[in-house]
Amino acid sequence: MGMQLQRALTPGNKTDFLVEAAQTVSGLLLVGFLWTHMLFVASILLGIQAFDALAHFMERFRLLDLAVIFIILTVATHVGAVLRRIPGRWQEQKIVWKHAAIIRHPDTWSWLFQAVTGSAMLLLIIIHVFVVVYVGIDATLSADRVHSWMLGFYIVLLFLAEYHASVGLYRTLVKWGFVKRHSLKRVLTVITVCTIGLGLLSLWAFYSLGG
Repeated sequence: MGMQLQRALTPGNKTDFLVEAAQTVSGLLLVGFLWTHMLFVASILLGIQAFDALAHFMERFRLLDLAVIFIILTVATHVGAVLRRIPGRWQEQKIVWKHAAIIRHPDTWSWLFQAVTGSAMLLLIIIHVFVVVYVGIDATLSADRVHSWMLGFYIVLLFLAEYHASVGLYRTLVKWGFVKRHSLKRVLTVITVCTIGLGLLSLWAFYSLGG
């Protein structure tokens, strides 16, 4: 079973240092972008004027365009690197799931959930970027979206993104030996709870503006 799992997770010599580095760097950049984005959205808690002023600043200096280009390139790099690590054949995928069911280790299941949540997030991110680019991001437009079916969309995206970022950051820092495993879990749990709470408060603020 161990040799089968190793072959399933390691596609020959393709999983080299450059692919690993690309996945790590792009993942860290995406986590940083996610938290920065969360702070931008949370500016609605300071009032409509604060949110609209920040949105106007981004549009004036074309920062929104740069953010879209950044997210497209970084997500593409991250997905490309991850796909080099995920077993492509159904038989290999069955080995991984069977191994996870046998050993029942949280870190193994977290890797599998990373793959599942990452696939779901890819679709949600595409929709989110499309809406932001073609509809706009001022407070009134955002409130209108929150008063539609997109409220559920944003809640799902919030939880998936924070889970994916937290687990991904944990795996990256442990893998490269930057911090101790147990202390990192506690810190990231607190950060995840705080960012999800901040996101929910921001959605409530938009919802309270009315549709």
